[in-house]
Amino acid sequence: MTRSAQRRTRLRPDARRAQLLDCALSVFARDGLGRGNHAAIAERAGVSVATVFHYFPTRDALVAAVLDQVETFFLSLAQDVHAQPASLVEILVDHGEAFLRAAETHGEYVRVWLDWSTAIRDNVWPRFLSFQERLIAIVASSVEHGRERGEVAASIDPEDTARLFVGNAHMAALMTFAPPSSLDLNHLVRRAVTALLAPG
Repeated sequence: MTRSAQRRTRLRPDARRAQLLDCALSVFARDGLGRGNHAAIAERAGVSVATVFHYFPTRDALVAAVLDQVETFFLSLAQDVHAQPASLVEILVDHGEAFLRAAETHGEYVRVWLDWSTAIRDNVWPRFLSFQERLIAIVASSVEHGRERGEVAASIDPEDTARLFVGNAHMAALMTFAPPSSLDLNHLVRRAVTALLAPG
């Protein structure tokens, strides 16, 4: 569909907002949280800049809406994996591999997340820390349950383990966007989980 045709297409308000949010995610993945703007989103969606401002009146509102999408995506991914009736090792490996798949199938979410993880600015950093704590809590709960079932040593600290596991995601994400290599990232996930759960 050409941009002129897109401009003539009338969408319901909820559908238009969803369309603009998809375009915003693409723009922020390409340009970064600090540079993405209403005009770039309007161009990508084939609508007027005023239309984007109608749905997202300020830049802060636009950034918040994009981060809502990213946060929901990764928390839902974690919750789904950790709800499985599986061993702790299987859950953590599945979580790591699901993240790697997301980098391939939903790369824009991962790119925005990577940018957000280094955006130490007052308007977005506190929210990132809050999001990360929620993610860590999901993982720590699974580690605690695994410890209670005797799957790992009692000396394993659930929160420390969860923080290290979530921290590894940053390295994994960078590696997925590196030039192709012979590295087997899924194998590295399994090695990392084994190391994290080793006693002592």
